[in-house]
Amino acid sequence: MINKKQRIFSITALLALPALFAGMALAQPLPQKIGFADPAFQRVWERTDRLVANGAVARTWFWGPAPNTPGIIEPNKESPGGVRLVQYFDKSRMEVNNPSANPSDQFYVTNGLLTVELISGRMQVGESSYEDRYPACIPTTGDNGDTTAPTYAAMQKVSNTTLGDHPASSSMGQVITATIDRLGNVGSDPAKSVYTGTAVAYFDTVTNHNIPGVFWTFLNQSGPVYENGITTTAQLINPWYYASGRPISEAYWTRATINGKMTDVMIQMYERRALTYVPTYAQGWQVEMANIGQHYYDWRYRGLGNCNNTPQPTVEPTFATPGTPAATGTAGATGTAVATGTAVGTGTAVATGTAGVTETTTTTPSPSITVVVPSVTVTVVEATPPTATGSPSPSTTASPGSTPTGTTMP
Repeated sequence: MINKKQRIFSITALLALPALFAGMALAQPLPQKIGFADPAFQRVWERTDRLVANGAVARTWFWGPAPNTPGIIEPNKESPGGVRLVQYFDKSRMEVNNPSANPSDQFYVTNGLLTVELISGRMQVGESSYEDRYPACIPTTGDNGDTTAPTYAAMQKVSNTTLGDHPASSSMGQVITATIDRLGNVGSDPAKSVYTGTAVAYFDTVTNHNIPGVFWTFLNQSGPVYENGITTTAQLINPWYYASGRPISEAYWTRATINGKMTDVMIQMYERRALTYVPTYAQGWQVEMANIGQHYYDWRYRGLGNCNNTPQPTVEPTFATPGTPAATGTAGATGTAVATGTAVGTGTAVATGTAGVTETTTTTPSPSITVVVPSVTVTVVEATPPTATGSPSPSTTASPGSTPTGTTMP
């Protein structure tokens, strides 16, 4: 039996020499970071999360401390050869749908409609093609094993998906007092009206859902970003729906167990992410993106989340060949092994392969210098929650051993 706090994986792979030894002494080969499957993935991650990883800014993760998996090849009917390169992170999945497009284009790298798939139970394999699975009875927020927060399956009652829409009317300026429980039953708690920051600030006429002020501010915030080797100030997400997609539900208050304590959390489903708000947290960490990349990988590959508690078969991911350009449909990985672990207090799990919270950048290696490693053992041990914010994440629902996957276009 593999211990939940320590998982060891041995794989045979081609590893680029710089990636193998960069950032660690030869006497300390473990733990080892998972490399980025494509330089474009690294560039997108670095823009917002490099500065978080090295402690330059105190804010929540947009992707996570590092990739959780190597590159994975997944079906997508519109991509060349019917497949595309993806890579999983705590908060989402990155994808290259058209490797012949301009890598500098804003939407060259997209992230999947993971929320829609988890709620509907329909796995997308093309723009209008799906495989029927099952809605995920995985809690949208809270500690691993939480039994109070709503599951993705429960959110089907209030969310727009491929099964149908649940539109709302504009409630501009009104404070969020609506509640939702684990089964998706909706109620109201007038006491939540004290949180005036939750007053609706935007009504999305595309999906017909309201966005509360704390989430609208989060989605439109500016701050330090890392681009082209320098740190500048810019809008973190541009356009505002690039990372999250548009809202597909209203925002609701719920109760979740976080770090063993019952906590008030406001949660809202978006096409690609789930946003959470914990007013008792420190500035910079009150709003976070849930660990939906972990949840989705568990659902798609590990057979978790069946509402009948019936064990589902696991699916072995098709890992991309390290060192192969993305244009051929496989990863130009800097690469290493798949590792899994446990969740850190910021809601970003060292689970699913994240091997640390400090500097997680990986330099893309020279393709002409490689070394064959017959057996690479990767050990990930439980991380200590960061104390800089004094605030754990409301989205720490990482399941031990999770390693993620994804879906469609922007």
